[in-house]
Amino acid sequence: MDNLFKQENENIQKQKSKGSTVESLVSLLVTTCYSRINLSDASKLDNLRQQFKEMLSMEENKYPDEKQKYDYLRNIIDLFFDYITDEKVVDKIKNGKLSKKNIESDFLANLTNVPKRKFDMKDLYRSDLIASVEKNSNVKNVKMSFKNSGQEHIYTDANGKHFKLTDIGSILYEEWGGIRSDLTIYQLEKEQSRGKFLKELICTRIIIAEMGNPKYKRAVLEELLSDDNIHKSNAGIYIGQILRRKQSGNNDLPHTETQTTNEYTYRIDDEYVLEYDATELSAVVEAIKQFISYGSKDKSGRNSYNSFEHHDEQGDR
Repeated sequence: MDNLFKQENENIQKQKSKGSTVESLVSLLVTTCYSRINLSDASKLDNLRQQFKEMLSMEENKYPDEKQKYDYLRNIIDLFFDYITDEKVVDKIKNGKLSKKNIESDFLANLTNVPKRKFDMKDLYRSDLIASVEKNSNVKNVKMSFKNSGQEHIYTDANGKHFKLTDIGSILYEEWGGIRSDLTIYQLEKEQSRGKFLKELICTRIIIAEMGNPKYKRAVLEELLSDDNIHKSNAGIYIGQILRRKQSGNNDLPHTETQTTNEYTYRIDDEYVLEYDATELSAVVEAIKQFISYGSKDKSGRNSYNSFEHHDEQGDR
């Protein structure tokens, strides 16, 4: 194992008190293997695969109660080397079309586990979770409202892409047990390429004050507001929310997803999850149904929900 491998591993171990994580392992894999691919030095990759597994085995001896975690990490090593030796990937690296950062983000997003959304968000919908109005049991106690102007929030992700969130309305609802709550409706403008923006109408709960926290901000921009999450939400304009939640056990690993009758969660890292709550989802679906049925007029007399164009590309700014 060369000096680069040793140094990087030492740096990661200093930062982690409970051994390797998915992110630290993938970062080490990319750093160690990238130059070898770029220099056509692929002959040592098989040896490196085994060296990485031996490294994990030695580390596992310190944490014998975490066998499932290390089995999972060893599987990630195999997935990574299968990925990094693919002819198309090798060609992109050699031609300068795939950077270390690209490889890391692409691999984490697509190959460390089964693709996201092995569950259907529609399965969380239950109309009985939302209270009905007193005089008509068929009408749910929900309301979708819009405002003429709202506060704007502008952010930039790790790749320099700009996001603008404008608070344009809310969905208010009463749960079956009488609890009242609300969700914010945002107009999201997300940069696709320089000067080109995509508009989306989304409903979520973002803790704006927490966006100064780098890990929370990253989870919001890269997971909650990702094209993958928005386009696979399958629940009207509801896209879930980011929550801080401690890992529940050895199987609650990053890039794994679970679903119960009450929620869907995608584990982002050891601290945050993307969650779809059954009550919130049902409230949004009911609000949209009633909005479409009864409508809500803006000052021009137009239906303000239906007049909003989804996936609207904007030109240069």
